[in-house]
Amino acid sequence: MNYRYIPSGKAYLLYWLLLMFSCACNTYKKDTSVKLTAALEAAGINEAALNQVIAHYSQSPGDSLKLAAALFLVENMPGKGSMRYAATTNCGAFKQDLFVGDAIGIDSVNAIKKRIEDSLHCGPIKFVNPVFLADCRTISASMLIENIEYAFKAWQQPWAKKLSFEEFKEFILPNRMQNEPLQRWRKWCWDNSGWIFEKAGGSTDRIKIAGIVNDSLRKYYGYIHDNINYFPGTFTMKQLLATKGGRCEDLNMAVGYWLRAIGIPVSTEFTSYWANGNFGGHSWLAILDTTGKFVPMNAIYDKPVRDSLPFQDMRLAKAYRYRYHIDEGTVLKEGQYFQSYYDITKEYLPTSDYSMRVPKEQSGKIFLGVLNGKYWKPLQMQTTRNGDTLVFRNIASTAVYAPVVVQDGREENTQTIGTPFLLTEDRHIQYLVENKDSLIDISLDISSLSDERYKKKCMVVYWDNVKKDWLPAGIIRLLVDDPRKLREQKIKKMIVFSGVPANAIYRVINVEVPQHDKSYGRPYVYNEEMKTYNKY
Repeated sequence: MNYRYIPSGKAYLLYWLLLMFSCACNTYKKDTSVKLTAALEAAGINEAALNQVIAHYSQSPGDSLKLAAALFLVENMPGKGSMRYAATTNCGAFKQDLFVGDAIGIDSVNAIKKRIEDSLHCGPIKFVNPVFLADCRTISASMLIENIEYAFKAWQQPWAKKLSFEEFKEFILPNRMQNEPLQRWRKWCWDNSGWIFEKAGGSTDRIKIAGIVNDSLRKYYGYIHDNINYFPGTFTMKQLLATKGGRCEDLNMAVGYWLRAIGIPVSTEFTSYWANGNFGGHSWLAILDTTGKFVPMNAIYDKPVRDSLPFQDMRLAKAYRYRYHIDEGTVLKEGQYFQSYYDITKEYLPTSDYSMRVPKEQSGKIFLGVLNGKYWKPLQMQTTRNGDTLVFRNIASTAVYAPVVVQDGREENTQTIGTPFLLTEDRHIQYLVENKDSLIDISLDISSLSDERYKKKCMVVYWDNVKKDWLPAGIIRLLVDDPRKLREQKIKKMIVFSGVPANAIYRVINVEVPQHDKSYGRPYVYNEEMKTYNKY
């Protein structure tokens, strides 16, 4: 579905209605009718509910700002929604909701699940057949009006009053944080927010108040990703209360709802793939400070700290911020989830641009990838092309990259088409091309190795730029020292692997077990500036 439409048909009357109110309300743009028509057409039979909201705020010039807010929400609603999954067993549909109970916790939920599975003798309960529930097709007029009314109440809080209307629309007004199910949360949170004001003690510091909310909710929720890997969806607040935790998206929802309900401007940010991790990426919250800067915060776990990143040892290659607004001309596929976002890497980290020559035979899209899991994963980023030169914009330093293409439309299936390189802390590019004619010894700090390598037979594998895969090299070594104990005792002890190609990317694997995506550990590269092998 292309997002550019000409007013016609059922939307024609509404188009003229909006023109009548243009004198009283100049807060919507000239092309509002185009985006609005697209949204109403996407709503299908729910168009009447959206029209009802707009008509509600079109009755009085005094509601012109609320009308503009309603238009903003409706115009940019296509593509937003949640996925619903069907619970099933080998015997058919399973209609019971597993995620219920008064703060029973995920262990109890999983124990109940196991007990039900054992009693049914129908195999495991699975969540399959995802169906996209589009907001524009499912939201009620009363829910949308309630959201707008209480968002405006929040805007009057002393820490929110100075927000511009544009900031209010993006960071207070939206009724969702990411792709969680639709739910009424704003009025309930507002009505029950007295504890926040009491703990704030009269402070109007947005960052302090966000920290108070985060700390308080930590008593009730935690991160339980590994315990719910059978459930691919996102929880509701009610389900989250039962499980007492969820994934980062679930925790963002819980904290984000409370913050927006009281007028703390907050957005969701994310990275698709960590630069130095094997477990995908992460999403977090960011508070818009009065300085105009965003202060990132891990929901539940960390207080927001100005001019600081809350990721401990994890490193970003790219960071993005979600936004509710959809750019004019965006092409949306009907019935498919879409979330607008933009690159914010430069706000948080030193960055550089990287240029490469495009191979003549390459016609598809080229990405920069990072090693996340066994192979390279593609990062979305701005690029510019001039002839056969492609420039990747704003990549973070202290990471290993490689130009890649995605095969079969699957991000987990990539192939390198250029030379991997290290972008050093000082933002110098160091190319990594293995030299098989020069076999060397490499000396690695044992404390940096995975704890799982202890008492295992270990071998180095290196990235072969011709084979485009990991190949074994050198001799097998038994790791007799415990990496964890060396870290605890702050002892530096080295292990040497002999007979490996120079200038390569290296990994240390356990040769006693079959390898999988997460078992490869992190790569080591000789940093020419630091004159040492570092883990990335």
